[in-house]
Amino acid sequence: MTDAVATATTAAYCLQLGDDALIYGQRLGDWISRAPQIEEDMALANISLDLLGQARVLLTRAGELDGTGQSEDDLAFFRDEREFHNIHLVEQPRGDFGFEMARMLWFSTYQCE
Repeated sequence: MTDAVATATTAAYCLQLGDDALIYGQRLGDWISRAPQIEEDMALANISLDLLGQARVLLTRAGELDGTGQSEDDLAFFRDEREFHNIHLVEQPRGDFGFEMARMLWFSTYQCE
């Protein structure tokens, strides 16, 4: 594999992981003030903020590697919805709290793969 191919592959991978973190961080933000207990509310808000921080790093790196010079803001806010490459799991609407806990487990397992 040439360096150009490796760089393009790494950029695409960073973009996909950044999209996953960005979308799921926003979905978890939907839970603020809606969780069953204040402790769960605060925990989900902190996980959401952590995912948004991951998205910032990954989207910045993707913009550096793909050669376009796009910033994290360009990649996060100025793309058409069809240009996002996240997994479908993170797009699901907010369900009940039990579903959210299962989704968080599935997403965490997916990230470890």
